[in-house]
Amino acid sequence: MSTFEKKTIPFGRLFLDTENPRHEEVTSQREAIAALVENQRQKLVVLASDILEFGLSPIDRLLVLKSGRNYVVVEGNRRVAVVKILNNLSLVEGTPIESQMKRLASKGTPPSEVDCAVAPARKDAEHWMENRHGGESGGAGVVPWNALATNRFSQKPGREAGAAIRFLEEVERAYPKNEVLHDLIQRVAAKRLTTLGRLVLDASFKERIGLAEENGSLSFHYPASALEEFFEHVLGDFAADIGVSQIRTKEQRAEYLSSTPEPDPGIRSTDATPLSTAPVKKPKPKPKPKRPKPAPKPPRPLDDLDLSSMDPKTQAVLREVKTLKLDRTPHAAAVLIRAILELSVDNYLASKNLKAQDKLSQRIKKCLTKLDPKQKDERFKAIRAGLADGTSLYAVATLHAFVHNKYFHADPTTIGSFAANVEPFLQALNDDV
Repeated sequence: MSTFEKKTIPFGRLFLDTENPRHEEVTSQREAIAALVENQRQKLVVLASDILEFGLSPIDRLLVLKSGRNYVVVEGNRRVAVVKILNNLSLVEGTPIESQMKRLASKGTPPSEVDCAVAPARKDAEHWMENRHGGESGGAGVVPWNALATNRFSQKPGREAGAAIRFLEEVERAYPKNEVLHDLIQRVAAKRLTTLGRLVLDASFKERIGLAEENGSLSFHYPASALEEFFEHVLGDFAADIGVSQIRTKEQRAEYLSSTPEPDPGIRSTDATPLSTAPVKKPKPKPKPKRPKPAPKPPRPLDDLDLSSMDPKTQAVLREVKTLKLDRTPHAAAVLIRAILELSVDNYLASKNLKAQDKLSQRIKKCLTKLDPKQKDERFKAIRAGLADGTSLYAVATLHAFVHNKYFHADPTTIGSFAANVEPFLQALNDDV
């Protein structure tokens, strides 16, 4: 039997598993988070709400593998992804859960560290991963509760709970392959069944999705394909943080519905049919004028940098930098990147009890000597070049000039290049603190 070391690890030293079975194999951390967002969608919103309200589960440690000074998460990738998203909302920019994650992030601060079990090797972790995700395994694995089934066979539900149950059952039948929706249905049934019923019975809700009811049977003026995004959004909200206080009145319900995805009125049919059998009616295609593809958005500076081991001010300045757009604020980015470089260097020297010289270039050199004594690490090539040549783009003097020289103007390309080349150095400082 293998021994698993128990350890509390900062989130900044945890990396998602690029071989996570939840998605195809990827090559970077950003791709791993994007794959989880694509695969999990509203489930991540629910998990984020739960973590912010209750914290991390005390009965579920993360399962990790040692990787240099850091760790790869083989069990718990969703939790790690959610914390990273709450700390860096640009990771879900342009996704269906962007607005919901922004709302949740404003409500609290995610945890900074987590209890983990360090597996000796991946093969040692496989048994516990199988028990966790491979079904009941005859009782050895996790045996789930079905909240909707519990409500179906409990004492006779009230008017609102009954309406919610009929609605959830119809949605469950209509999307047999949508695992995200099925999971949300169970969570809402266990958590806010009566509250959902209050919304389902509202006339505005019925009108928005073309819902008709006769003798307890539900039918819809829209096909299932037109309502799937709406159902995911609403059930994701109710499973996360939307409660009765947000939809108590008719006005509140109308305001909430205005924030949800609206079905295309062009495919609303005259006759209503059960959602699970409703035919898909596609509108006649309209010719669209060809538009040039928009230029790609310029990358945000230091977007993937994690300085969670640094002091609070350095982390705060980094968060501000990540909100900047280089094509609009190159000078602000240059000034703040210089500030982050100096703050991080001073943090590192203090953590190693190394004396700090007056000149920033000397302090950087001392950090490099500690991190890369043989001066062979390719990650620091640009920084070493800047120290050797005072006129180099990557020289400290260049950053000073952006701040102090009124004739020296910052441009997005230059600042973007500097940020990309200084980021590995800053990350190495953080990871070695």
